[in-house]
Amino acid sequence: MNELIRVLHLDDKPAFAELTATFLEREENCLTVETEHSASDGLDRLREGDIHCVVSDYDMPTQDGIEFLRTVRREFPSLPFILFTGKGSEEVASEAITEGVTDYLQKGAGTSQYEILANRIINSVEQRRARDAVAETEQRLQSLTENTNDILWMFTGDWSELLFVNSPYEEIWGGSIDDLRVNPLSFMQNIHPDDRELVRQSMEQLSAGEPVEEEYRVNADEDFGRWVWIQAEPVFDDDGEVSQVVGFARDVTDRTEHKHELQRYESMVEASGDPIYTLDSEGRFTTVNTAFVELTGYSAESLIGNHASEVMDDAHVARGEQLIKSLLSSSKDNGTFELTLVTATGERIACENHLALLPFVGDFRGTVGVLRDISERVTQAQHLRDERDLLDEFASVVSHDLRSPLAVASGRLALAQEECDSDHLDTVERAHDRIEGLVRDLLTLAQEGDGIGETEPVELAETATRSWETVAMGDATIAIETEQTVEADVGRLQQLLENLFRNAIQHGSDDVTVTVGDVEGGFYVQDDGPGIPNELGCQIFDAGYTTSPDGSGLGLNIVREVACAHGWEVRLSPTSGDGARFEITGC
Repeated sequence: MNELIRVLHLDDKPAFAELTATFLEREENCLTVETEHSASDGLDRLREGDIHCVVSDYDMPTQDGIEFLRTVRREFPSLPFILFTGKGSEEVASEAITEGVTDYLQKGAGTSQYEILANRIINSVEQRRARDAVAETEQRLQSLTENTNDILWMFTGDWSELLFVNSPYEEIWGGSIDDLRVNPLSFMQNIHPDDRELVRQSMEQLSAGEPVEEEYRVNADEDFGRWVWIQAEPVFDDDGEVSQVVGFARDVTDRTEHKHELQRYESMVEASGDPIYTLDSEGRFTTVNTAFVELTGYSAESLIGNHASEVMDDAHVARGEQLIKSLLSSSKDNGTFELTLVTATGERIACENHLALLPFVGDFRGTVGVLRDISERVTQAQHLRDERDLLDEFASVVSHDLRSPLAVASGRLALAQEECDSDHLDTVERAHDRIEGLVRDLLTLAQEGDGIGETEPVELAETATRSWETVAMGDATIAIETEQTVEADVGRLQQLLENLFRNAIQHGSDDVTVTVGDVEGGFYVQDDGPGIPNELGCQIFDAGYTTSPDGSGLGLNIVREVACAHGWEVRLSPTSGDGARFEITGC
């Protein structure tokens, strides 16, 4: 032993005290001996500190060794104290032991007694130091275990005795440590009934010498709402038998709930009929669902880790990257763009990609996309464009190739009417007017379609007056009973009103009266003519439907197209009297 031991030797005989110090220091280099000759001086020296062991005589004039021992124990309860005396008796030894003496040695003849005394001193100090080290270690361990949120525990290998558990057990597990000490298996009561068999199997594994790692639910007071993660190991003795089992339990409720929530989302993604994928910040696939695999024809394994350009051309990849940059620089986190998906067989599928940024703090983590196959919609859009092209061509033919000869015919008719008066010529004039009406309505449908231009606040009364001036004839009159303003394309609104007015005049008497007034959310146009049967309420808006020999069957169809283009609704409303009433709402 190399560590210094400082000894206080108390003896009222200076010569013997000096002799003892000399021999002790010769026996062991680690010993340094200081001598005092009275109890009071010895106590003063102890109070100065740095003394590791006291060696005291029994017979001293003012205070004997037992009395000195009592005094020392009051102030230094764990300091090694050896009674080294020439008065050897069982009575003295018994009393010394009662007062807490560390060791007892009787003085003898010869120098061998100093070797024995030196050994006793060293052993006593080493034991004291060992106990202090253990106490310090235990204190640190206790401090560590009480400052962790994990449960640390130790049982005997057969689970018959609790050796250690720290305080987090009570909060996490919902059980009492005192109860656990009385019944080491009481912790089972706070494990979810469905998980207890799993725990029993884990306990058997540990007792058999196998480590375990499990997750299960605990805490009956909280309806077993806590999830714990357990790791445990067996401890073997010198014979290779399991003497203890030790482990820790960590509350992983938040993590487990997050994992279960993630599993639920994964199930939802798989159950979704839409192809769904995720990309990392570099544009590489990290997840694809079954629908995505089926759409593309690629396996999930062949896609994960590869760039999105595997199934998209460069132009659409660039479009997606531009959308991501836009989202990152704005407050939005999602957007939509169209792309063409290239399958494993080379088929090209038009898709709409609903893209969103993955949640992130700090660095961008990637995106999630939901695809919709819009091939049918794209085909329909192309079909509509083709139809529009045909209509444009038709409008050109009507405008030039039909109207030109009609203008010539009308001119010739006017000359013929100047030269003679014939009912046949009047019939031809009406036919020309019919053709002109058809041409006008067809051009409206072909050129305007169901679109509108820029909208603005429009005074309904002023537009109605202007529209009436265009179509008024005979003794027909108009009554305008509105002052409201509507948001509309003024030109298309005028077409709507003109066609409603013209419909009233064509189907009414020469002195028909048309009224324009207000209804909740819009306006109405009503006449006092013969009216329209209610059962024809929807049919009358179909293109080509007419009950008049002079009608084109397109007027009310144009009315519906204009209303729908504005986001309005038009309907034939029942009336209490004669006439037809059209209500336009949603303005």
